[in-house]
Amino acid sequence: MDQNFIEQRGSISQQIKELVGVYRGAIKHLAISESEFWIWYTLVAMPGEHTQQDICAMWSLPKQTVNTVITGMRLKKLAYLEIIPGTRNHKIVRLTEEGKRRGEEIVAPVTCAEQKAFAKMPREELSLLEHLFGKYIDTLRGELHEA
Repeated sequence: MDQNFIEQRGSISQQIKELVGVYRGAIKHLAISESEFWIWYTLVAMPGEHTQQDICAMWSLPKQTVNTVITGMRLKKLAYLEIIPGTRNHKIVRLTEEGKRRGEEIVAPVTCAEQKAFAKMPREELSLLEHLFGKYIDTLRGELHEA
């Protein structure tokens, strides 16, 4: 195997782990689990409507974990579920006004930092990063499923 390839593979893998570590460090100060953070992040910072199934797929979270967090949010009157018309059991997770306020408090430090970091990068580089990162994930997923 080519030495340059080995170094690149190691560097990219290390950078991915470092990125995960950056987010973990930010989340650690919030006194909530990483899973809960990513659920709040989805509901507050990501456009569109989201079901529990969407959240599971988006963040590779176990169904039970997402259900437990959402149930806790519902018990605290921070969220509620709305049945999607024409479906049997698909429900959109919606935040109450209090949930929106709480969610914004939780995700704002991270989304503000992301926004500032992205603003410091040229749009072309952001587009390239998004494209190449997506391509790498899809290719790696395909290789691992074939193995």
